[in-house]
Amino acid sequence: MEELNKILAGATNLFMRIGIKSVSMDDIARDIGVSKKTIYKHYSDKKELVLKVIEADHIEDMRECSRCCDTGNNAIQKMIDISRYISNQHKDINPTVIYDLQKYYPEAWNRVKQYQTEFIQRFIGQNIDEGKNDGLYRSDLDVYTTAFMYGTLIRGMMEQLASKENAYNFKTLHLQMVSYHLYGICTTAGRTYLKQHINEITK
Repeated sequence: MEELNKILAGATNLFMRIGIKSVSMDDIARDIGVSKKTIYKHYSDKKELVLKVIEADHIEDMRECSRCCDTGNNAIQKMIDISRYISNQHKDINPTVIYDLQKYYPEAWNRVKQYQTEFIQRFIGQNIDEGKNDGLYRSDLDVYTTAFMYGTLIRGMMEQLASKENAYNFKTLHLQMVSYHLYGICTTAGRTYLKQHINEITK
């Protein structure tokens, strides 16, 4: 298990910094100090390794979402806390990772889209329900539609990052996306709280 985790962590680090297509199995083996044969003992090919990296990232994100949901904080603070985690986790991501996934690793990319649709939109829906009940989010919001729109914002951000004309980093785009979402759904009381805490996302 330790060897497998070492390979997964090393591959994740290289993929996020350099991009996926530019990193070979030889590069990963050299970087973490194991033989390529050792990597192939656990992963049949690079496609499987990429898929496992994506799955591990999603598992960690879901674990953090669950932790934030159990804190007892209000709905806005929960969104800020999970957004800060996501921002810090992905702040150094090389935008070519998204492009590489879309073009060369369709199975892994489909897994990303599935995660966005199923887990993230469900989490956002639960958060909206909670915020409405606490009077922090507008009572007229349709939960399903608003959660779906948040998913659309994520997909738009990913497309922008993957664009060859992109001039933004992940952290900047992510803060603007979350701010746009929260300011649009908050009540007056919610906005008062939000203004005092929104900058925590970038800390």
